[in-house]
Amino acid sequence: MSDREVWAAVSAGNRPPAGSIPAGFSRRTLLAGGAATLGGLALFLAGCGSGGGATGPGAPAAPSALPGGTPRRGGTFTVGVQSAGDAENLYPGTATYNPDMLRSFSLFSFLFYPGPRVTPLTPGLALSADRNENATVWTFTLRPGVTWHDGKPFTAADVAYNFTTLWADPTSNYSAAFLAGLVDTAKVKVIDATTLEVPLLTPVAQFPTLLTYFNFGVVQEGATLESIASNPIGTGPFRFESFTPGRQSVFVRNENYWEEGKPYVDKLVIDSSFTDTTALTNALIGGQINILPSVDLIAARQQVATRQFQVLQSEFFAQQAMFAMRVDEGPFADVRVRQAFRLLCDRQALIDGALAGFGTPNSDVLGPGAQYYASDLVRTPDVEKAKSLLAEAGAAGATFTLQTTPLGAAFQQAATLFAEQAREAGVDVQLEVTDAATYFTPAGGVYEKPFRQNLFQPLTGLTGEMRGFLTKDAPYKDTHWGEQRGGEAALALIDQAVAEVDDTKAADLWRQVQQQQFDEGGYLIWADMPYVDAAANNVRGLTATAGLNFNNWRLCDGWLE
Repeated sequence: MSDREVWAAVSAGNRPPAGSIPAGFSRRTLLAGGAATLGGLALFLAGCGSGGGATGPGAPAAPSALPGGTPRRGGTFTVGVQSAGDAENLYPGTATYNPDMLRSFSLFSFLFYPGPRVTPLTPGLALSADRNENATVWTFTLRPGVTWHDGKPFTAADVAYNFTTLWADPTSNYSAAFLAGLVDTAKVKVIDATTLEVPLLTPVAQFPTLLTYFNFGVVQEGATLESIASNPIGTGPFRFESFTPGRQSVFVRNENYWEEGKPYVDKLVIDSSFTDTTALTNALIGGQINILPSVDLIAARQQVATRQFQVLQSEFFAQQAMFAMRVDEGPFADVRVRQAFRLLCDRQALIDGALAGFGTPNSDVLGPGAQYYASDLVRTPDVEKAKSLLAEAGAAGATFTLQTTPLGAAFQQAATLFAEQAREAGVDVQLEVTDAATYFTPAGGVYEKPFRQNLFQPLTGLTGEMRGFLTKDAPYKDTHWGEQRGGEAALALIDQAVAEVDDTKAADLWRQVQQQQFDEGGYLIWADMPYVDAAANNVRGLTATAGLNFNNWRLCDGWLE
């Protein structure tokens, strides 16, 4: 069960079984999604060329930052989020839902964070990560002078405990699959208080990018799921005061936070009692809350003009909306059919009709913001070519079934609009609407149906993209890439790219990987989307970036005017 499947379980009032989620990508609705990218060594904290989303012609003109000025101390941030009921929890390794992630980033710190444009990464508890000559050993230099909420010093032994005990175990970390088969846990070595050596079982040139996943918040040595459930001790900007699942979390300012002077507010209250987006929007307008992540897009577009509250939009668009076609069997096993469907799609029309203009067209290329991202691969609609390809494949009169679900209006609306576009091109696409409670479960046909919808934000770079979606043991096998005829060679190419440390050779290999996906892959990626957040008119200092809501939930940056 993936975290996308957990969303469905949560919406149905069920709690997913511990360890049932191999990794994390998306969040509570179409408008949320999950981690970050980059390469290693010198590039790790330096700029690198990357393509991807930028404000498009249909996108409303919302700023990426609230007004600044001299920060004022005191007061309370009250954040409104949609409820996950009893499934909510405090442990970062089992975070699956927006309230959980917000709590994780408030209580705990991460080794690295996604940058404003996804890459380069931003230092957290780690100041740097250096690899050996072939990227089989990584040495992490940790931030000195950090203390836990209970006053104990943060050291390399804490991080080692996470690597060897928690992050490697799928029952205690839902993103363990991303490190499975990579870390030689028996040989993780503490060099000194601020230096940790992490050996790998196979070369990974972009290994640290995997650790930006929202499940990899660093917990104290010896901590367990049980101890954190009752008394979470982290190094984050806020300290724990109280928690009622499905209702409310109360945190207070960490006076000893490692970012000097922050946070500015005295208290953070997370109200997770809301059951729909309309209620959340009304609560923001009415003053019951003053922070609203992932605001409804239609409401956001209206408020850009009416200004009953402030709307923030990330300048860089990294979330991706898509349709997934199975490449190994069924009607899309013929590459000509996949190519035809990509050519008949009017992507800007989908953005305008389903996303209220918040997005830019994507041309079926994964990972905007990643190092080596092939931003020059561009596809334009060609209905006549699509018809010709379908005729060649003997599929001109065929009926296709697209599985969708009402995960917010935008999800099903996009499927409806695409079916209309296909019909205009002479292609019959029928919608199979599956309820949200089962859509991302085996009962709902997850990873089995030939044609489905999906959405995620890649936050781990091209290495994470491949390990998440396109390798033999990928946890999210939407397209079953590698199981098609000739798939072994395609997988071998990915392995080469993941391991290559020479920048020139890596750029060439990753180009080949992306070109192959562009030509033959099973994803029809129709939009790159920004994060769109909202705040009351007296909130200051917060920003929106490509790295999760409010710039990786950095509520510590904000204050009340």
